[in-house]
Amino acid sequence: MTASISWTAASLLAASVAFAAMAGERAPSGTYCGQLSSAGVLSDAQTHFETDASGTIIGKYMFSDQGQPVHGELAETGDDGDGSDLTRTFMWRDKYGYGQLVVTFTPDFSEFEGKWNAGGSDFLPWNGRRCYQTIS
Repeated sequence: MTASISWTAASLLAASVAFAAMAGERAPSGTYCGQLSSAGVLSDAQTHFETDASGTIIGKYMFSDQGQPVHGELAETGDDGDGSDLTRTFMWRDKYGYGQLVVTFTPDFSEFEGKWNAGGSDFLPWNGRRCYQTIS
């Protein structure tokens, strides 16, 4: 009887871990270290994504501008409609203003390639790879 209970518990645990892994693959969460282009210079950046209760991705970011940290916020405005959920569109906002960020994640959400603009300006690069740093 004990072996049967242990087997059942192990099976439930394995199923819950597998479900959590599949759920984690549907949306990014966590911090990504990378770079973004600002004022013609590629600057180190940290971008953090999380999903709110409604399923919308929100986030925050930090990059260095001439040695000074710039903090900003991200709000998802949609995806590209291809059904893969890998390409998402955000509005960024920081002390310099606001604009659009379009991000395409790898299928395992381990990294992203993005491009941002401020209104009608040209798109500039913004990328990241999952890392384990925190943005304060």
